[in-house]
Amino acid sequence: MNNLEINKENKGNEVVLTCNGRLDASRAGYLNDYINKLVREGHYRIALDMNGVDYLSSAGIRSLITQCKNLQAVNGHFYISAMSENVHQVLTMVGMLDMLSQPVQSAESEVKEDEKENNFEASGFFFQFTRLHQKGKTEVEVFGNPERIFDASFHQEDSRKIKPVENRFSIGLGAIGDSFEECKSRFGEYIIMGKNIAYLPSDGSGKPDYIVNSGKLEASLTELYGLHFTGDFSYLLRFDPLDSQNSIGLSQLADTIRQLTGYKWMAIVMIAESGGLTGTSLNMSPVDGITLFSYPEIKETIRFTTEPAHVKMLTVSVGYISCISCDEGEPFLRPLEPDSQVDGHIHTAVFPYIPLKKSDIDLTETIDSLFNMSELTDILHLTNDSREISGIGESRFLQGFCWIAPVTSVHLITN
Repeated sequence: MNNLEINKENKGNEVVLTCNGRLDASRAGYLNDYINKLVREGHYRIALDMNGVDYLSSAGIRSLITQCKNLQAVNGHFYISAMSENVHQVLTMVGMLDMLSQPVQSAESEVKEDEKENNFEASGFFFQFTRLHQKGKTEVEVFGNPERIFDASFHQEDSRKIKPVENRFSIGLGAIGDSFEECKSRFGEYIIMGKNIAYLPSDGSGKPDYIVNSGKLEASLTELYGLHFTGDFSYLLRFDPLDSQNSIGLSQLADTIRQLTGYKWMAIVMIAESGGLTGTSLNMSPVDGITLFSYPEIKETIRFTTEPAHVKMLTVSVGYISCISCDEGEPFLRPLEPDSQVDGHIHTAVFPYIPLKKSDIDLTETIDSLFNMSELTDILHLTNDSREISGIGESRFLQGFCWIAPVTSVHLITN
């Protein structure tokens, strides 16, 4: 047999792949794609029955090692449960037999009673709700006047310089740089997550830029307006689809969190796989009175998603959600959907998809890893496209994690 045939069988929380044929350079990619698809569907325990594999090349071995390491990195498990004499001999000779043939040591067969109480299903999704800190809470600080964007009337006195702070999150309009004059042609949507600064320049490049502060490198951002909060989160919500075709809208997810927590104000950070984003960004800096929102200029000055964007990409979203009126925060908020009682302001950074841990996920570690090891693709201010007939609705998500903190107060800060 010259090809590689793969048959799948589910055994409890483990997937067994029975392979027959040759695992060489021409078929290693096929096996990788097959396993990667399973991981995206949420299968993190994978076993290979290689009794029917009569040839294993170095390319095939590399594929097996890669999958083993990838699944270990997300607290999963990958091993060879059975193998032909040829496969056994080759793996023994290269010293990889022990690494690739270790079965799962303990199955996750028992769930604690308190965990069961925090697990539930709704709207085609499985939700797992975990308490992080009993006293977790945050204050939101807002700076500037976002209404100035409509007449592009931001001036030097409307700006300030800020620096990233560990465990602090910020979104708004700004640019990497030390002064208004230095940044005036580049102001765009920004997002700060701990020591990571990222923004989408409005200079026509269409390419997000970022700096990771490390060691003696201390970059700053000039801000026109922004929302800021610390990451003292009280809950972590994990959500997974019951069917691979399911997705959940941003407003529905926010309403689920509101019902679970009872929070009227909340700050969130979410790492999730996109089911299609709806949002906007600036193509021109909002200074010097430039007309941004008049027709036909708006076709060039503002970028709108005309169809759901970045499907199946990995997203990191930072934002503020409110169910009640607040004078200081009101100018920064918009309804998450028409006639909704839930308002929000959320920015999203987009990266190529990588699988995430299903448990013991660390927010700071995950974000830092994305900025250091992956490629930032886009930054969007999430909106709802409610136009009749042609509107594409709201952003949707397939699976992910959401860190939640109740907001105790909103303060307006000045220069």
